[in-house]
Amino acid sequence: MQTAVEVVQGVQAGEFTAREVIDEQMKLIASLNPVYNAITSVLDVPDDPVGPLAGVVFSVKANIDVAGAATTHGMKSLATNVKTADAPIVARLRAAGTTPIAHANMPTLNARGMHTYSELAGHTINPWDATLSPGGSSGGDAVAVATGMAHFGIGNDGGGSLRLPAFLNGICALKPSYGRYPQGTTYGQPDPSFPTQVMTVEGPLARSVADLRLVHSVLCGADPSDPRAVPVPAAGEPVRRAAGYVPGDPVVEEAAKRLADAGYEVEAVELPRLEEAATLGIRMIATTIALDFAAFEAFAGADVSAYAKLMLQLRPGLDLAEFLALTGTRLAIQREWARLLDRCPVVVGPVSTTPSFEPDQDRRDIASLMAYYEAMRLCEATSFVGVPSVAVPTGLRDGLPTGVQVISRMYREDLALDAAQALEVPLRPAVSAG
Repeated sequence: MQTAVEVVQGVQAGEFTAREVIDEQMKLIASLNPVYNAITSVLDVPDDPVGPLAGVVFSVKANIDVAGAATTHGMKSLATNVKTADAPIVARLRAAGTTPIAHANMPTLNARGMHTYSELAGHTINPWDATLSPGGSSGGDAVAVATGMAHFGIGNDGGGSLRLPAFLNGICALKPSYGRYPQGTTYGQPDPSFPTQVMTVEGPLARSVADLRLVHSVLCGADPSDPRAVPVPAAGEPVRRAAGYVPGDPVVEEAAKRLADAGYEVEAVELPRLEEAATLGIRMIATTIALDFAAFEAFAGADVSAYAKLMLQLRPGLDLAEFLALTGTRLAIQREWARLLDRCPVVVGPVSTTPSFEPDQDRRDIASLMAYYEAMRLCEATSFVGVPSVAVPTGLRDGLPTGVQVISRMYREDLALDAAQALEVPLRPAVSAG
């Protein structure tokens, strides 16, 4: 099971050709996908890809455009929604020589993020325990990467949708800063609404931190198709090796000790306005659904709407006055996080305080959904603030992956990647062929 870095090194050394790697990956998909249901469609691939990363293949979440393929959002009604151009992130990767090999499963309409089930493709299976959720919403890509069907995946994250499936599948993920990579019309609208613009970012999942770093170096940079994308280098100047950590979680505290052993100055920290940021982030997203719930229900269908009704009971949409107030509150919270990250350039915390979830937990009842929100508070808050974060596996407990997320300053993903590399414990599930 090669990493992207190993493929690049092997192709450049002449040990094998890019085409040979792609053919092997196609065989793996044919063998493994009937068991795990991570891939929804295999894409047309070039006969002889060229470029510095030729031979590396990646999966693409089913709400991100690939030229010549349908962007389904997991919906039966969009099965013929064929696109004529790549999303900016896919185009940038293709130009570097990588090959989009498949679309991956996601929750229908991306409207429930904890578990990957779509009306179009059904359930994706966790390779560590088939009775547990593989996470979501980028769960298809996470399972494709964890089982070796893809060298890396491209998904999106507006509250943990890259980091949770990475955590549950024992792989790595990078949620970049807001505005770090150029994004397209990922979510079906001509342009996404303000809550989606500021909360949701696209990013990679991979089997190693080194692979995340490789992909990150390709994806950084401004693009006229997305005025949010900043012209900031992939890595910045060296800073003091200091790390904060969230106390109380044994896995996080063990990670803090390992960072201390690696030469970091480590201190326990209190995260600024954590509960407020987590709650407001979900309420901001909920507002777009609440404004015209009847239209949402008619388009989304019964399954998605059942989850949305529970969400709106717990996190109701905002009225105009509340929404305007939120824009100022968000800036104030961002300022407090910036001050924390000025003192501690990286902060280590949990991805989820729960090591696993059952597939239907987020739509079972109010108490179950609330437990999910509580477990995911740090992911929700960091998406609201916009700071980057790397999810990284740290070992196994009771046969399931453990892991943490490393948060860093805006546009300093390199600092989070450095710390994550010091914590990384590579994990591989035992896979079964169909």
